[in-house]
Amino acid sequence: MATQTQTQTQETQTPTVERTTYKRVKIPVGVYEYVRNRAKARGLSMWQYIIQSINFYESALRNVAVADATKAQNASYYATKLIMAVTEFIHKTNNDNYNNVVKIIDQVEKRKGINLTSLRQMIDMYKQKRKKSLVRVIMQELIRINVELMSKNQ
Repeated sequence: MATQTQTQTQETQTPTVERTTYKRVKIPVGVYEYVRNRAKARGLSMWQYIIQSINFYESALRNVAVADATKAQNASYYATKLIMAVTEFIHKTNNDNYNNVVKIIDQVEKRKGINLTSLRQMIDMYKQKRKKSLVRVIMQELIRINVELMSKNQ
């Protein structure tokens, strides 16, 4: 059962058959298997999956929302890095972990423009006298810093 468009085309001209030509591309076996599995899961041929992936990537580069998400990811990275360093210092209070925390605090201050002197003071206080109450205050300060980092990207 032909549609009206197909019928008109068949009546006015003889259909020409275009052959698709293929080129070989060398890719690692693992990449080949990945592309094959992803294409199969979507019900596409491998070349169609690759074209769709490239088109999506290119449109994502032009999309402002993706750039904003990247900024949020960067802020989240620094917040997580700081939190991990502080918790490591709290669990294993030694000079190496202390130096690491101070270094990361400096990085966040310089790269993100946030004042972390209160956190630095709390870390120094904890180094001298380890108290659970101080740990709770440090954690509250880390949450405040995380909120500040994320709100700077809005």
